[in-house]
Amino acid sequence: MSPFRHVFSGMYPLPWFPMADKPQTDEHAIVIGASLGGLCAARVLSDFFDRVTVYERDELPAEPANRAAVPQGRHVHLLMARGAQEFEGLFPGLLADMVAAGVPILENRPDCIHFGAAGHVLGTHHRLQDEFTAYVPSRPHLEWQIRRRVLGLENVTVVHEAVDEPVFDGHRVTGVRTGDGATVVADLVVDATGRGTRLPVWLAQWGFQRPREDTVDVGISYATHQVCIPEGLVHEKVVVAGASRKQPLGIGMLCYEDGNWGVTTFGTGKVAPPGDFDEMCALADEILPEHVSSGLRRGEPLGEIALHKYPASRWRRYDEMDRFPEGIVPFGDAVVSFNPTYGQGMTMTSLQAGHLRRALQSPEQDLARSFSRATAKTTYPVWTMNAIGDLTLHGAKAKGPMPRWYGPVGALFDQFLGAAESDPVLAEWFLRRFSLLDSLWMVPSARLVGRTVRHNMRLWLADRRARSPRSRGTAA
Repeated sequence: MSPFRHVFSGMYPLPWFPMADKPQTDEHAIVIGASLGGLCAARVLSDFFDRVTVYERDELPAEPANRAAVPQGRHVHLLMARGAQEFEGLFPGLLADMVAAGVPILENRPDCIHFGAAGHVLGTHHRLQDEFTAYVPSRPHLEWQIRRRVLGLENVTVVHEAVDEPVFDGHRVTGVRTGDGATVVADLVVDATGRGTRLPVWLAQWGFQRPREDTVDVGISYATHQVCIPEGLVHEKVVVAGASRKQPLGIGMLCYEDGNWGVTTFGTGKVAPPGDFDEMCALADEILPEHVSSGLRRGEPLGEIALHKYPASRWRRYDEMDRFPEGIVPFGDAVVSFNPTYGQGMTMTSLQAGHLRRALQSPEQDLARSFSRATAKTTYPVWTMNAIGDLTLHGAKAKGPMPRWYGPVGALFDQFLGAAESDPVLAEWFLRRFSLLDSLWMVPSARLVGRTVRHNMRLWLADRRARSPRSRGTAA
């Protein structure tokens, strides 16, 4: 049986997009930005437009390589199980080609993954479901695999040129104006320029309101080294230890296709991460299993340390706007950028690709409204749980007062994760929801809440009995 069988056995069907069923009805679409999001948008648009042009100001490498335009690409990226499903649906054969290129494929079991969340270590006492099959490509490799597939589409062209602004005729966007002053006509423009998008500014210039922005000031700073660890010292391929109330620092270690490790340390709430390899090792000694930290110490750092800051998560609420120009759609991080320490950004972008396809297939004329509302429905549950974790556990700051119910929910999940350390049922539920497999809503049922309370009560009673004078006297 194929080793990729597990990827297809989740709750959600794969969104297969056969080229033979192309319902092309329009002539030309433009995508601004050849980011991962821009490439996914171009793939979808290629089934609906005769021509798709992707404008990217930077040269795109012919092989996997870090790009200056993607500064976060040097840091570890985790491809969620749901993201692997969605990308495989967009680009059939992607997963097989990644494995053939050396990308590790592994099932989520104790001997290959160490996962710590908010100070709690999960999934170490039992084998999890097959749907947790994971792929561990580096960001440059995944982007290259997707880029070469998009470049192979007959009706997609990548132009290495900057776009100054879209062209607006007073009613709709009709194309773009490039850096050399030329005007290129298009039936649809997709803004995939990332967190630094200028679309809110353009909207104001065109007489529209800027979208309301939800922000969470997470104050995250990264420090990353590529490290060559001698083979056999660390049997896991994915090591994650997130920040917690007591520990604002976290670490992620992923073994990539070249056999080297990406080691990213980060600080939340504006706490600075370790500044050199020795300090990284000291943090690993504190929060990782001994065999992992000792293996890291025996590793050889490669190149220079890479630094990056992520000050705030941001959600531009285009879905709430009453008026929006026709002919343009924001996409990917230009709409919402999530706290990267949760590793959900690439997967959420892949979900937007499905929304874009369904919006283009819909008879509804307002493409941007249809797409934005669908994106908001999948964004809200993930955004909300991330915000609760950031604000109640990681020292983040909200713009405006924090909802009162965030505190109790954050405390409940701290209790839930504590019980999940030794209860495989709770661990399974959390990891499947965190991986966005079963549902985007991380709301445990009353049965699971009751199970959590009973489990923690048994632990508390056992600890109390162990501390009682009679128990100590018996032991003596």
